[in-house]
Amino acid sequence: MREADIIQAIEETLRLQKEATVKASPQDLDSKWCFLVSSEPKRFINDDCTTKKEILRNFRKYTVFVPDEPTYNPSLLNPRNLVSGRRRGIRKLLKECMGVIREQGYDSYLKKYPCSPVGNPYTLTYDGRTFNYRWTKHIYSLGLFNKTIGTKIGNSFVHLDVGSSYGIFSYLLKNEYPKMTTVLLDFPEQLILSHYFLGCSFPKAKIASFKELQGIESIDRNFLKQYDIVLIPWFFYPKLKAGSIDLVTNFASFGEMKKKWFEYYVKSEPFLSARYLFTENRFQSAPTYDSELTILDYPLHDFNKIHFQICPIFSHTYSGKYFFMSEKVYFSSQYFEFAGERPQK
Repeated sequence: MREADIIQAIEETLRLQKEATVKASPQDLDSKWCFLVSSEPKRFINDDCTTKKEILRNFRKYTVFVPDEPTYNPSLLNPRNLVSGRRRGIRKLLKECMGVIREQGYDSYLKKYPCSPVGNPYTLTYDGRTFNYRWTKHIYSLGLFNKTIGTKIGNSFVHLDVGSSYGIFSYLLKNEYPKMTTVLLDFPEQLILSHYFLGCSFPKAKIASFKELQGIESIDRNFLKQYDIVLIPWFFYPKLKAGSIDLVTNFASFGEMKKKWFEYYVKSEPFLSARYLFTENRFQSAPTYDSELTILDYPLHDFNKIHFQICPIFSHTYSGKYFFMSEKVYFSSQYFEFAGERPQK
């Protein structure tokens, strides 16, 4: 599918959602997401349901909805990188991430999957690898997944990524397991970016979005298996039926939810019937987020543990200090990583 066809399908989705008077954002969100869902769509969606194509084509460069690093040209030929402490710190952070990937034995994935150019992100090319911060985190997750659940799950599974953003992990997983179906669940505006990113990445993929989902009462496994990629807005989540999903993943966003919305997902039929859970999240959400969630709220005991440890790639960033210097800033909570298999009756 050509980019023009993808954008046409996206704009049709926007018109259909407007005609259906869909309320895009749920109530009682964390303050961060309350701000983002009210402000970010205006950056790339016009009032008449057309897209701002220049922004869409550069949504990763402009960090629409999701932050990333670097946010500038990281080349040493850029004089600002030589004098700005923060910029030098971010280069250091990216090299540290690459070091973690190599220590864990996942460098082959970074070589195999250089950072996708779709969305035109800033990247660092170092030692023959092209990547940025968010990309390295998902490369790490892919390596860990393949080492744990990937040895068990087979090739033709159905994957649900809750809080999927624009779909880096789905992109990597779909490349590794071409026969699988990946289901992305997020705010509808985020799924617009997913549609663009994955549509451009997999031009032959069969994609289901709002148009295909609007008129059906339930989304079962048979429906999902007709598609390569399924984009489900949060308000259609109750349509997903028990037994429709094999694997649930979540990266950081469970910890960004208030408990009401966390339970909306983890106490649902598709989650409770999924065989595998793979997640990386904060041990404690507060004080960074308006949530009282801790690791004790996660239903990890419902699964037989395959893997559990502190995540080595989520720990800190660097901020500028004075002019030439940078300072390591640790996150308010470390992240845990968990892979588990639900006991079979």
